[in-house]
Amino acid sequence: MAAMRQAWEADALDAWRRHGTMNETRAQRLLNLGSRHRRDALGEVYRDPDAIEAMCATIERFLPGVRAGEVFHKCPECAVTCADAAATQRALVLVRESMPVPAVDVRRVVERTPRVLIMTPAEGRNACEVTKALAEALGVELDDESVRDILESAAEVLFEEPAAIRNAVREMEPLNRSHPTLASFVAEHAEALVAPGIRASLAQTLAMRKSYRAPPR
Repeated sequence: MAAMRQAWEADALDAWRRHGTMNETRAQRLLNLGSRHRRDALGEVYRDPDAIEAMCATIERFLPGVRAGEVFHKCPECAVTCADAAATQRALVLVRESMPVPAVDVRRVVERTPRVLIMTPAEGRNACEVTKALAEALGVELDDESVRDILESAAEVLFEEPAAIRNAVREMEPLNRSHPTLASFVAEHAEALVAPGIRASLAQTLAMRKSYRAPPR
């Protein structure tokens, strides 16, 4: 039994490494997804080197340059979608339609927030409304680069409510003291849109910087 498990781990590790997962810690975490203690369908997938090979190849075919290990480590449930090429293609169409922003890099969005691959149609419609609300709150058009930058670096915003994003932008607006526009400021601190704690920390940091400024001579 132990020998069989060792063989499985070695084959699975080889599959992950063939698809770019060279970091030992990350590789071990991926192997843990196939632990014998996991008796669900996902555990079976992550114990199967052929399944690992297939799902990595699928996501890489549709999103050239994507780090497959990063996707499945962040969202193990994506394996169910990526085990089927047609399902993967449908998921990516939904992801793209959920962001009415020209030239957005879907690969970066998926790699940053892989759960977009398993969003429901209802979540996709909400994401579309969130994107529109974000642009409106920033005072820019949907094709503004700041909207694209925010989606690519903090795609978690897609799972928020439009009202929550409007409120987050409103809270961040008075913090901008150095950027030419609110949009560029929010884009630089995009993660604060989905984390009230980060917004509070950002406010404290900026307040401290202001207090440390030397008085004018």
